[in-house]
Amino acid sequence: MSKTPFSNQCAVLGALWLHYREEAQTNEAWSDFFEYNDIGLPLAYLNVEGLANSEGISEAVDMIRETWEMFCSYIEISPDGKYETIQDAWNASDRPELKDGE
Repeated sequence: MSKTPFSNQCAVLGALWLHYREEAQTNEAWSDFFEYNDIGLPLAYLNVEGLANSEGISEAVDMIRETWEMFCSYIEISPDGKYETIQDAWNASDRPELKDGE
């Protein structure tokens, strides 16, 4: 079981979607990731912002958790690790960080 609570998974994925989606457009691997997770990423962001509450909807939770697993696989970190922020996830990875589009 992940040491990163669902709310933190949403925070990490929401930050990824908010700050890195433009940069991902020019990166083939990340472009594919963002395209495949075109619902899971913004749904995670909406949860963080309080605009959606997916915790009672198993399909939405499953979608966000699948996106989480895929993200962790992409940057080669353990999905069971403890990450509070997107920077924690990047720091745990040996893979190069996407540049923040901000």
